[in-house]
Amino acid sequence: MLTILLATIIGLLVGAFLAWLWQRWTLRARLEATLRALRLRHPTATPLQRPLLGEDPLESLLAQLDEALQGLEHTLEQARARQTQLAALFDHLSDGVVLVDPEGSVVGLNRAARSLLAGSRDGAIGRPYPEVLRDYELNELVSQALREQSPPPGRFVELGRPRRTVQAQASVLHGADRPLVTLVLRDITELRRTETIRRDFVANVSHDLRTPLAALQALVDTLLDGALADREVAEDFLRRIATEVEHLTRLVNQLLELTKAESGQLQLTRVSTDLAELARSTLRRFEPRAAAKAITLDLHAPPDLPLVSCDPDRIGQVLSNLLDNALKFTPEGGRITVELSRQENELAVRVRDTGPGIPIEELDRIFERFFKGDRARTSAGSGLGLAIVKHLVQLHGGRVWAESPPGGGAVVGFTLPLQPS
Repeated sequence: MLTILLATIIGLLVGAFLAWLWQRWTLRARLEATLRALRLRHPTATPLQRPLLGEDPLESLLAQLDEALQGLEHTLEQARARQTQLAALFDHLSDGVVLVDPEGSVVGLNRAARSLLAGSRDGAIGRPYPEVLRDYELNELVSQALREQSPPPGRFVELGRPRRTVQAQASVLHGADRPLVTLVLRDITELRRTETIRRDFVANVSHDLRTPLAALQALVDTLLDGALADREVAEDFLRRIATEVEHLTRLVNQLLELTKAESGQLQLTRVSTDLAELARSTLRRFEPRAAAKAITLDLHAPPDLPLVSCDPDRIGQVLSNLLDNALKFTPEGGRITVELSRQENELAVRVRDTGPGIPIEELDRIFERFFKGDRARTSAGSGLGLAIVKHLVQLHGGRVWAESPPGGGAVVGFTLPLQPS
């Protein structure tokens, strides 16, 4: 009886052990089959490429899955960081960009596009593109790209108030999900303005050089044709030639001066300067010219003005150019006033005249080289004086401006930073 009991117990133990071995083998086989399936679905998951190691296959698989999930989380974090960087880059592009889906809805636009498009001020995402663009030519450009699925020719359009010249180009961006129309808006207003200035500069240089050269040619030809025999006429012609040569020399010197100032090659010798005394001495030099036209010269300067660090020769040149300009346009019996005042951390100088004033549309252009407004068309100046003023003041860290007060006349001013106390 005891033998039978022992045999039964041993049999049960052996059966249980064999069942455990079978279960362990089948579990490992199932886990390895699962791992193989995971490898096929996720071939880039490196942790899943290793075999199951150790005594416990389940624990080994769980460790591999945990490592794979950690790697996935790290990859997702990197992808989110890249997405944030790309979104910031997109938003800070200098060109405006508008993204339109195949249904015609705006799915993205950056800061530059929002500043150019009036319809993008509030809630542009998800709205139909005609409501956002609000421009017939831009609408036609996007419509053509959506219809033909190919980039149409670019266009130049005028947008906003004040008007901005914009180069618009639409293209189709083919992605993994669905194609998007990308509308790129490049603001070329300043480029156009620079091109206009360049053309004006070339035209004005040509004109200002051609006029005295033509006069010189005519005078020399007349002298060669026999005027030399008449001493009085010859001396008069030679004086005229000297005047034209002086004009040409002054023009070339001003061009060289302006070029040096613009390129930063002009060296300043800064000293602590009493600007009121500098203005007073400059005014004295212009008294004979002012007296010839019965023009009154005034200086308004408070007695407690601080000294300013500047190059007195260059700032004297600035004052001379401004006074010379004011004398040209102030009628007989008029008045020119130089006003000095302190404005927080800078000292302001204003030259006020009682001339015809400056048209509002010309206020932003009078500091351009060779620019001559309507009131200066008949003057003998080169059009470089105020351009030199601007660059000399900017070299000192100051700023320039022009005003045309309602009562008439013109005010041209500049500032110079004060020395820290």
